Amino acid sequence: MTQTYNNEADSFNAIKGAHHLSGDASKLKDYYEEWAEAYDKDVSNEAYAGPRAISEFYDRVRQEYTTISREDSKVMDAGCGTGLVGVILKDMGYRAIDGFDLSEKMVEVAKDTNSYQELLGGIDMNYKIEAYQDNQYDASLACGVFTLGHVPPESINEMIRFTRTDGLIIVSTRKSYYNGTNFQEVVDQLQTDGKVKLLEHWKDGPYITEEGAHYWALQVC
Repeated sequence: MTQTYNNEADSFNAIKGAHHLSGDASKLKDYYEEWAEAYDKDVSNEAYAGPRAISEFYDRVRQEYTTISREDSKVMDAGCGTGLVGVILKDMGYRAIDGFDLSEKMVEVAKDTNSYQELLGGIDMNYKIEAYQDNQYDASLACGVFTLGHVPPESINEMIRFTRTDGLIIVSTRKSYYNGTNFQEVVDQLQTDGKVKLLEHWKDGPYITEEGAHYWALQVC
């Protein structure tokens, strides 16, 4: 993979390339370390609407199902990448935003947005993240994380762990990921086990030129 992409065809190939890494954390990290500088341009070329869609979805769900204000909400941007979600949330009036990503270089780009209170790189959400306590956040968002070649559906359990009781879990799933994994079964089992309640499932929302995504709003029980 080259480090820069100058046209839409290259941008498309860069995005698709990340979907063929089979969830191997070391390969994902290396890929995104190289891609960090060109990432924002590449996803912009492909009309990446996911960050705005998930931010606005979260904002509406927060207002409808909780009493906590934007200013008082402590939010985790899980798999924050270059900080596209954080920028939008800050513009909306959210102030207490933390984030983490597998790639240190993506986090360095996110730091330059000045949208986050704390950012950590080198974080693999397939494992317990010792840096975060149980019940620490009012909401946890993951945009572009539950996608092919990245994390399995079960990784949502770590988001549940560091989100407080009655807090919100908001995630996007690319349609290809949803159709190719057991994400639905995992969500169903989490509800059966009394760990979360599904508040809303926004199907076929805007995501990227190639395809849409489903957006999920879960409340931690």
